[in-house]
Amino acid sequence: MRFLKWIPVVILGLLFCINFVNAEQIRLADGRFLQGDVVEVKDDGFVFKLTESGGQVFLRWNQVDQSLKKRLTNQQDPDEGLNLDVTVPGSRLELIDGTLWEGEITRVANGYRVKNFDNPNGRQVAEDEVIEEGFVTDIMIDAAIMMSERDVLKLAETEREPLETARQYYELARIADRLALYQEAKDYVTLALASSPDSKLQARLTEYDTQLDELIRQAAVLQLLVEARKQAKKKVFQGALNILDEAKNTYQPTGPVLTKVDDTYGEIDLEFTKFVVSEWYKQMKPAARDYLKNKENKDATVTEAMNWARRQMDVDIQERIMKLVGGTDPNDIKARFALRFDLQDAKLLKLSMKKVSFGEDGFYQLVGGHLPIAGKKPQDDPDANPNPRDNGRRPGRPGSDGDGIDDPAEGYKFQEKKEGGGIPLPDGITPEDIQDILKRALGKDGDKEEGGSSDKPKIGKQDLSHLKVPDYVPSLTEWWDKASSTTRYKWLVAVYVKFCGTMTVYELDDWDIKFK
Repeated sequence: MRFLKWIPVVILGLLFCINFVNAEQIRLADGRFLQGDVVEVKDDGFVFKLTESGGQVFLRWNQVDQSLKKRLTNQQDPDEGLNLDVTVPGSRLELIDGTLWEGEITRVANGYRVKNFDNPNGRQVAEDEVIEEGFVTDIMIDAAIMMSERDVLKLAETEREPLETARQYYELARIADRLALYQEAKDYVTLALASSPDSKLQARLTEYDTQLDELIRQAAVLQLLVEARKQAKKKVFQGALNILDEAKNTYQPTGPVLTKVDDTYGEIDLEFTKFVVSEWYKQMKPAARDYLKNKENKDATVTEAMNWARRQMDVDIQERIMKLVGGTDPNDIKARFALRFDLQDAKLLKLSMKKVSFGEDGFYQLVGGHLPIAGKKPQDDPDANPNPRDNGRRPGRPGSDGDGIDDPAEGYKFQEKKEGGGIPLPDGITPEDIQDILKRALGKDGDKEEGGSSDKPKIGKQDLSHLKVPDYVPSLTEWWDKASSTTRYKWLVAVYVKFCGTMTVYELDDWDIKFK
């Protein structure tokens, strides 16, 4: 009996809760909140019934939060807030040359194995090609990296189940469109139109349905679009662009189809340029190695090899990339590589600093190292400093600038031929080269001292005492004849970076060259 007395109180409480849940809370422009129900929406505002008093007030649009106006007047953009990403768990591997690999990545002996849709059997990546902390696990990656387009769409549908709203179907239609599955996109639009969309979304779906009809009608062009995407996926970018040019010239698409062709062309063209940039750096070492392995160059002199690096290596790199992308115009390849800094400024590409080095025991004239006496022992020349580490402290010696330290760039004598006294020059090196090397090694940049400005990298005043300077430094020819094939190709890459004019050098440090 006592329990029955409480029933009316419980019922009233439930009714109060129901009323509270159904009521809407709105935010005013000044930050305050009101609880109640929207009674009627008009052009300049809306009627709102207050829960607390039961009275009604008219609120103008400038008195409430603008997002409320969008919702009440059905002004929300149908494309706003769509989630078009379909991702799966995976890993990422970033290489020194800027290449990014994503997929199922595992550690193996001396490196990593990358498995994805394009590399189902796995691709081996050497550990020394990966930047420090470049292996990142437990991340979400684009599902298209691991599966086919239809499997990606199937996964997207599974993730959004249960499918109940027009907006869900519209979202799937957009995903199918991005995957070039246009008939599937139209099927989703049909389902969306049958799912009671609001007026704004219905208008967008009707327009979209017409666009898809036009895309499907021009099936031949669409098939070429799909083929172009397949070629781009295989990195045959020039072939993909040629297919799109053929589609435009042969079928002359219009409207949405033409827009789709142009958009696809722009996407592939950008991917093409980014690929050329990353591949150019990767092809430098193989190009130098292949030059040295060629039977015709087996007995090449150091001067011939240097001339190849300075004049021909660019051409060889262009030809290697053209074979990969299906290109025929070397000038186009080099022009794309030259766009790398523009892409970086546009935040479409990230360039990392790279380094070329051929070792401390190599020939240092490229970077201002210690070869002022190459080819001759210092003590054999009466004007030479008997101790290369002595920094020339000899009063009265030619070249002294009065600070007790002689300037080797002025004190040593050089000759181009071994006909008279002085120190013989390395092959292919002029006295002016040596003077410039020594001035830079001692931090004496002529342009700077004369008040000029130079945008060339400065190595500054170097302390060469930590370098292993032998009593006898071989000439360039002697060094080349004894150098290993690995040292030779690394040295040729250094020559190319320093002198070809294609690379931008940022820093010279002992035997290292840093560049982008």
